Amino acid sequence: MKITINYTKENIVALIGLGLVQGALIPSHIMGDYPDLTLPALIFAGLCCYLYKAVIDGDAVYIISNTIGLILNGSMIIRILIGA
Repeated sequence: MKITINYTKENIVALIGLGLVQGALIPSHIMGDYPDLTLPALIFAGLCCYLYKAVIDGDAVYIISNTIGLILNGSMIIRILIGA
C-alpha cells in the first residue's frame, strides 16, 4: 500500500485541523493539568476506529492524524494512570 499526500486546498485545511485537534492535549501534557480519564480513553477508542478506516482507504492525512492522536491520547492515559 502506497501512502501519498496530495497537497490540495482541502488536504491543507485538513492538516491544519489535524494540528488543532490533535494538539489540544499538548497544553495538558505541559502544564500537568490532566482531564478525567474518560476523555482521552474514549477519544483513543474512537481514533482506533478512525485509523482502521483510514488504513483501509489509504488516506495518508487521516492515518497521520489518527496516529498522532493515538500517541497523544495514549500518553495522556498513561500519565493519568501513573499520576505523573
